Amino acid sequence: MYTSIACITKNAMGTAVCCLAALAASSLPATADWQNSLKPVGTPGPELTLARDGLTDYVIVIPARPTPQEQKAAGDLARWLGEMTQVEFKVVPDTTDPIPTEISVGRTSRLSSARVPQAEEDLGAEGLAIGAHGKRLFLIGGRLRGPIYAVYALLEEDLGCRWYHVNNYATRYRKEENLIPHRPNLGFQPTLRSYVPPLLVRDPFYVDAFEASWSLRNRTNSPRRQEDADQYASSDAPAVPEKWGGRVIYVPGFVHTFNTILPPEEYFEEHPDYYALIDGERTTSQLCQTHPDAIRIVIERMMMVLDENPNATVLEISQNDSRAYCRCPGCELLNEENNSPAGSLIYFVNEIAAAIEAKHPDVIVSTLAYLSTIDAPAKIRPRPNVTVRLCNDVHAWRLPLIDFISSDFPRSRQYKKAVVDWSKVCDNLTIWDYFVNFSHYMAPLPNLHVLGPSVDFYVKHNVKGIMFQGAFQSPGGERAAMRSWVMAKLLWDPSRDVETLMNDFAWGYYQNAAPAILRYYDLLEETRTRHLPEVIERGRQDLPDSGIRYGMNSPMFSKEFVTEATKLLEAAWTSADTDTVRLRVEVAQLPIMYVKLMQGPEITGAEYAEILDKFTRVTRREGINYVSDQGGGPDTEKKIEMWREALSEQSVLH
Repeated sequence: MYTSIACITKNAMGTAVCCLAALAASSLPATADWQNSLKPVGTPGPELTLARDGLTDYVIVIPARPTPQEQKAAGDLARWLGEMTQVEFKVVPDTTDPIPTEISVGRTSRLSSARVPQAEEDLGAEGLAIGAHGKRLFLIGGRLRGPIYAVYALLEEDLGCRWYHVNNYATRYRKEENLIPHRPNLGFQPTLRSYVPPLLVRDPFYVDAFEASWSLRNRTNSPRRQEDADQYASSDAPAVPEKWGGRVIYVPGFVHTFNTILPPEEYFEEHPDYYALIDGERTTSQLCQTHPDAIRIVIERMMMVLDENPNATVLEISQNDSRAYCRCPGCELLNEENNSPAGSLIYFVNEIAAAIEAKHPDVIVSTLAYLSTIDAPAKIRPRPNVTVRLCNDVHAWRLPLIDFISSDFPRSRQYKKAVVDWSKVCDNLTIWDYFVNFSHYMAPLPNLHVLGPSVDFYVKHNVKGIMFQGAFQSPGGERAAMRSWVMAKLLWDPSRDVETLMNDFAWGYYQNAAPAILRYYDLLEETRTRHLPEVIERGRQDLPDSGIRYGMNSPMFSKEFVTEATKLLEAAWTSADTDTVRLRVEVAQLPIMYVKLMQGPEITGAEYAEILDKFTRVTRREGINYVSDQGGGPDTEKKIEMWREALSEQSVLH
């Protein structure tokens, strides 16, 4: 836990910082002490020496007719082994004469003469296996991204490489922030194993996790669309190519599609009965989900959409972002029979899914269990080709700082029951969870401890996929790089420990600055614990600036907390011994700068102007265009202008 550091000095700007002597005397060392939190578990393989003194006996072997994934996997393996050792690893087809020192990637001819039991296992689409026979190493994968994942499992887990972050959104530069150990003498003992991820959808929904190469290396399902890349990023940030396993492609949209599948501007005037009956009037807030003509038209339209999008994997049929639902006699009857408005929703989706399946058997029809439809239906069952995305709005939007499993809040119990009940009726249940303050993307948010219990509960209840929604419009979410990486590792292997993963990231990413960064993380947890009763009570009462959209006047952000956090983050900057790490620490400082700017010059005091200048410089450098999800487009510059006006007004008053 956090321990106070009493030794304070002044930097060149006159700002208080913790001295290195105090850090050295603390329980954490002042120099990086990184450990491999991803070290694999399995049967130890033979001792292999891939490189020695700038030379290698090894070649990388791929099938004579490799799949694009096998080619990609071999190329990436050669690249990173070369960067580690400064040795060139050649890639050759399996039609070449075999030699004892080979790394076989994919389903090569070498497998037939080797005793590699891992190669016999069903690896599905994305599973991987690492085997060995003699001095040969075998990297095998499932039919989609499996070979690529096998390579990155070896590099990450066995050899300690890291791909922590890529910032592809900054206006002036592209940063690929990796940790690749330099080992000219590369000898190791691989762990022989096979692994199939329990979650089919692994989606840290942060912009930081959308970049294609990051997604592949960290084994997530980036949802990036090219139109997102055009809007938010530079042109060199495309989606994961189809030839490398592609991505989940949603049509006709990602979510809230009722007004897309049956546009009110086309149908409402002549057919208001296609839309929801609410308080005796037809309204476009939702669709009527039992009207036979509305269902027929939607099916016809969606058939056309799928014909025009042959690579589509998900047909999204989900309610608009509203609690309203149709109260016509047909919908009401289904809802009463099922003790939930989800009754008419699942009927509607099932009708569409049944029609779609005949022509597009591989397409999944997806819908939401959200707001009014969160409770599972009592009788009707989603079809096998239907996915239900259950949303954690009922708990997370009120009590983001505690997990729903241990909470006794009625809405928490409702959500927990919803997970259990939906898992019993839906073969393809996925989760949409929330992990960011939508009003203040940069707000300090001590909720990482919620991840472990949540993922564990989901997996135990047969959940097939999880999305953690964060700052999805631009970089700049609170601890977004760390969150994205930790979430990726936990979603790939739910047995991982969150705190251990956080330590891995902190030491690998912040290096000598890690002790102060980790103490800042502890300080966040300490302030959460101290003020949790007040924060919970405000959330229970649904007070303004409470729940997940809490304001910067939260009791957590006391003067004492802000002062101590500032000292620790300044200590981190001072401890950094490279310009690269100093830039990373400046990004880590943004949340506390944001709190000070939001609290205003009358509270923050004389340093307000200096903080505003630094905030402006760093956000522009990093391409941080959004500080909230309030609608209306990019808002960082608008917020900066508002703060400058507040500063001017304060100057006039004084």
